[in-house]
Amino acid sequence: MLLQYRLELAVAGSEEGGTDFRLSIAERLARLRTIERGWAKLCFRYKDTVTSMPGGTRRKLRGGVFAHDSATDMGSVLSFIQLPSAVRRTRAHTWQSDMGVNMLQFAIDPAQDLVVLVAWPETPAGQSHTFLIHLRAMRTGARHPCAAKPVLSCVPAPLNRQSFDIQIMGDFLAALYRTPEVYLKNILYIWNWKTGQLVIFLESSSLATNILGFSFLSSRHFITVRCTTKPYECYQPELVVYDFIAARPEGSMEPRLVRIYQLPRISRKTRTRRFILGAEPPSEPPTSFYPTPCSRLLTVIMHFTYILRWDEDRDCDYLLFVHASSLLEVDARSNAEQLTVPWENWGPLKTRIMPIRDYQANCHVYGTRYVHQEEVDVKKGSSWEERCCVRMLDFNPLAVRRALSFKDTSLSPWEEKRITIVQDSQPTILKERESAFTQRVTTALPYREVIGRYIPKDAEIMIDRESFVYLERNEARVLFIPLELLLTQVS
Repeated sequence: MLLQYRLELAVAGSEEGGTDFRLSIAERLARLRTIERGWAKLCFRYKDTVTSMPGGTRRKLRGGVFAHDSATDMGSVLSFIQLPSAVRRTRAHTWQSDMGVNMLQFAIDPAQDLVVLVAWPETPAGQSHTFLIHLRAMRTGARHPCAAKPVLSCVPAPLNRQSFDIQIMGDFLAALYRTPEVYLKNILYIWNWKTGQLVIFLESSSLATNILGFSFLSSRHFITVRCTTKPYECYQPELVVYDFIAARPEGSMEPRLVRIYQLPRISRKTRTRRFILGAEPPSEPPTSFYPTPCSRLLTVIMHFTYILRWDEDRDCDYLLFVHASSLLEVDARSNAEQLTVPWENWGPLKTRIMPIRDYQANCHVYGTRYVHQEEVDVKKGSSWEERCCVRMLDFNPLAVRRALSFKDTSLSPWEEKRITIVQDSQPTILKERESAFTQRVTTALPYREVIGRYIPKDAEIMIDRESFVYLERNEARVLFIPLELLLTQVS
């Protein structure tokens, strides 16, 4: 039984937590199989609906907790919903915390009871200002007890249409200050949020290498995507891996450069609108099992405008998938290897680039799974009706190999029709004359595709380890829990 449990953990990309002694190995194996079976079929057994408070525009799903804001005259109130979990043996629970600040952005880490708030500065537009970053407890809204400095600050900058991307990884908090102005450079900050020390300050050396996105890769590595935003230039975007823990010269706040991965070269007629580097690190409290740090899928959403003529253009949007582990493999190799890895040496076999529509950019990733909505035509009588369904791509290599080697006898004929295995022998090909790239781009990272239930059109989709959430346009939060266990079994 123990050997079988460890085998199923490896296939699921999870590892043993070893802290929940209330569950036997047989019980842990049953819960693991339940969750994996639910995702394998997109089979959701429990449904609940929660209507949010008015005014909320920002929401997060992490570590089994769904959070959204609700603007008030006194500042901003955050509403939290702890989703029911068979793994953590918890029931649904809701609460609110008044943060007392007017929020620009926020991030949560339920494993540490941490919420990070970026507050709007009280400064007129166009003047210098300092953004304040508050470290609070999710449960109470008070200052976090582990934070030596409950308020961190960013270097003053012009107050324009800026935004922040925030991520939390253990003791470290990262914030990318992003501005849409092409003549201003983005800035990345990384703090040890418990001590309040600023450990990394990274600014682009020039507008030609502006930082357009970032994500933590591991407890000591992070990645940025950089390229120029200037039009009419032939350029090559890059994924840049840094080590922010390695020793640096005294007083230096620049991380150690590990490797540069080149992406396909962009046509001179293409203008970059935006890059979005997705997938937050998991935030899982120690339980019977949880995802391994390397079982993460990174996504890079690339928004381009292709200039057809001086008075005509069209949007070209793409989504790149790559395993986080693929970007860390070369760090353990010989130092004699080249610092810059050409696209041809790594991209075709270790990534998959797909063209997407605007609505498909609204996606969510957890572990190796990616979900979005897919528009399909459904025949009703003698006419056709446009509907939206859930589409999931699972890039877990072991799960793909198992699906190819062993037939799942529990699948019904209808379920078998909804599942497709796309192997590396079935590449995605983007032709140069039909894309934003200067050359033919071929990528072949294998995946397993599942088509699920119909959902409302234009819904926003979010996923977690056990939960599938879609947010309707009318602000109703509809939650699906992909579990076959009854809630009465959750103590």
